[in-house]
Amino acid sequence: MRKSFFLLSLVLLVGACRTGAKSSSNAFKAPAGDSTAIIAGIDTIGITKGQIEKLLQPMVMQIAQQAQQTGQSFDAVATPLRRQATAQLLIQEVVKAEIAKKKIVADPKKVDSIYNAISKQYGDSAKFQAAMMQAGDTPASLREKLAQQVAAQTLMETALADSLKVPQARIDSFFAANKDKLGESGKVRGRHILKLAKDDTAKARKSILEIAAKLAKGGDFAAIARVESDDPGSKDKGGDLGWFDPKDMVPEFAAAAAKLEPGKISEPVRSQFGWHIIQIQDRKSGAAPKLDSVKPMIENILKNQQAERVVPAWYRSLLKAHNAQFLDTTYREPSLFEEPKPAAAPVAPMAEPKK
Repeated sequence: MRKSFFLLSLVLLVGACRTGAKSSSNAFKAPAGDSTAIIAGIDTIGITKGQIEKLLQPMVMQIAQQAQQTGQSFDAVATPLRRQATAQLLIQEVVKAEIAKKKIVADPKKVDSIYNAISKQYGDSAKFQAAMMQAGDTPASLREKLAQQVAAQTLMETALADSLKVPQARIDSFFAANKDKLGESGKVRGRHILKLAKDDTAKARKSILEIAAKLAKGGDFAAIARVESDDPGSKDKGGDLGWFDPKDMVPEFAAAAAKLEPGKISEPVRSQFGWHIIQIQDRKSGAAPKLDSVKPMIENILKNQQAERVVPAWYRSLLKAHNAQFLDTTYREPSLFEEPKPAAAPVAPMAEPKK
């Protein structure tokens, strides 16, 4: 029931151009062995219908289910995704073209580091090999993909170095607005058991009262949470929510957590999600952090916020320079070549919206 908060990252812009330019598909070349229609292209490189459908293949079941649930046709649901896939492929191709043009070579040490980190996630080489085979990769092809990613990151960082600089004044302003949230003061470690109350609130209330009775008789909180809780994020961890700031929870949960002493268990608490039973295990105290201790984190947050604006603009400039065109406008989003309307962007506090 925590309010979600995550750092924004540099991601591919999802969108496509609205040039309306006309061109012959003869100007573009499709990938070898692909005879499907060319729907867009940059320079002499064509993007085909087959490439788009291949990207959408893993999502076919979800698209069909959404179409059935909403009463739409399969194509109506798939069309926005096809536009997004087209944009992704166009951007990948234009970035590759720029890497070749500027003769950027990926740092082998960075490629090795990423490759080894991925390998370690699987525990042993056999599992790693199996995962690569399932994805249609070999060690060589995976390294090639990673090299492209590293080269693309180098290209972007070089091109946008000045645009992504964060002035000290913005760091100071952000710190002043958010210093109470940047430190550990006021955070608690706790766990909860949730019974969702969607349609049948009486049933959920009955269930939570029965759980409360078990806990009152000395029942093990974690064991009961694993069996009874409806929160998929904490259920398998015995209801554990880790360290959190009560202010980042919905109001009813926050109020109950704020007054609980470590080790104590709350009475059933009603929120917009259902019924909770909360246990606070520990609390942290202390002063707000010093600016120097959190400056790198603030700089990263603000840099990622700036990237949301400057990266799409950079992609637009590259696609324009490489004469991106659409031969089939049904694969075209009207956003990639359209400059967004200017808007004031004050430093926003870190409080996140409630789920």
